[in-house]
Amino acid sequence: MDGSGTQKIVMKKIHNLLLLLLFIAGCSKEDDIIDPIDPVDPPDPPVLCEVDYSTLQSGINRLTSHYQPMNIPFIDYASKLGINLPANQFAVWYASGNFNGNDTPDYVMAPSDWMNPSGNEIVIVKDGILAHAFSNPQTFTRKISVADLNQDGIDDIVLFGTGEDIPDTPGDETVVIYMYPSGNYKVAEIGLNDGYIHTGAIGALNGGLQDIIEIDASAFLKDNQGFVKYYSNNGMSELWIQGETNITHHHVARTYHSELYDFNNDGILDLILGGHEWEDQWMLTSPRPVQWRTHILKGLGNGQFDVDNPILLPKIDGWGTITDFDMYDLDKDGATEIIITRTTGNVGAPLRPVDNEFYDGILVQILKGSGDSWYESQRIEQPSSIFDTPNIHSLWASNTFIYDVNKDCLLDIVPESDKLNAKSWTPWSFVRGLYYEQQENGNFLIKYKQ
Repeated sequence: MDGSGTQKIVMKKIHNLLLLLLFIAGCSKEDDIIDPIDPVDPPDPPVLCEVDYSTLQSGINRLTSHYQPMNIPFIDYASKLGINLPANQFAVWYASGNFNGNDTPDYVMAPSDWMNPSGNEIVIVKDGILAHAFSNPQTFTRKISVADLNQDGIDDIVLFGTGEDIPDTPGDETVVIYMYPSGNYKVAEIGLNDGYIHTGAIGALNGGLQDIIEIDASAFLKDNQGFVKYYSNNGMSELWIQGETNITHHHVARTYHSELYDFNNDGILDLILGGHEWEDQWMLTSPRPVQWRTHILKGLGNGQFDVDNPILLPKIDGWGTITDFDMYDLDKDGATEIIITRTTGNVGAPLRPVDNEFYDGILVQILKGSGDSWYESQRIEQPSSIFDTPNIHSLWASNTFIYDVNKDCLLDIVPESDKLNAKSWTPWSFVRGLYYEQQENGNFLIKYKQ
């Protein structure tokens, strides 16, 4: 064999060796690919939190109409009633409760038109099903409160009404709707007093059963003849004894919203009052100075209050119309905050589209403190689109729910009205589902529930 042949053989062996090495390398690489890889654990799903709303109030505060653990926001009440909401004098007032003894929230609606009261009905829905619908004995229901008044384990309903919303109106009487475990109900007028009863509240004024306080502001009469009455509850007998408070007219001449609550933790219910937070000309001729500031009257028991030492709460110029009060420990620091829902009054507010327009916009004020001293800790602004949108006015919240919307165990603030969530009310569709979401730092962000 010549040298060239030997060289060919050597080259072939080298070639084969290289192929073998490449094959081995390829196998090694392939082995790396097919070797099992430790799986990466998927991220934990967000932990949802279910708030037990029955625990958010304690002591005597659980015996008030403010204690409503079954509130559910974002209900389209107009749709439930099968109506297209008319403008102006028409409104749907509502409240949630337990009207049949189970854990499913029920609710009551009072669609009211004071210019045509013959068509007004009370509509009661149990477990999502229409249970009762009957004629409303009031001309214009303005607030609904619920509590178990006759101690049968079922929430009853109290209607506070103004009558026609015009000067010199004769007004309405306060009405109780008893709801029974049998599924039946009974309507009873408990007072002998017609009046412009824009507000009232339920609470254990005597430390026992839930009593009813009603407030006649006589706002349009301006004759200092308004009254504050309370009715003592006899429980299962369903009898009410009228009592007299010591609250004089000048304390309530501008009161359109109220709640009973023990603010100083002495076991006695106090009374928070608010309405139109500015001074009008007619007040200057009043025999006694009219208390137009939002304030608290400390309870003394038995329907009596410390009227000589009102606790004045911080006002907000331009946002002087009070539409709701709520009391909750929002930030879980062990102290109750006062949440005041406001809209514009008769003094111009920044960015208002219409000068001197009533009930235009939503602003939430949060107060911290205790006893006789309260200060503003936070002010939650509304979406700028409310004032920026042409021809939008009278957008306000009639109720405010404190509710954990996103299930993170942080309480959110939900402004509510019959029109905010009504798909048939298109002028407000751009803010449908509005709420304020609480963050870990205690601030609130504007959100919309889809």
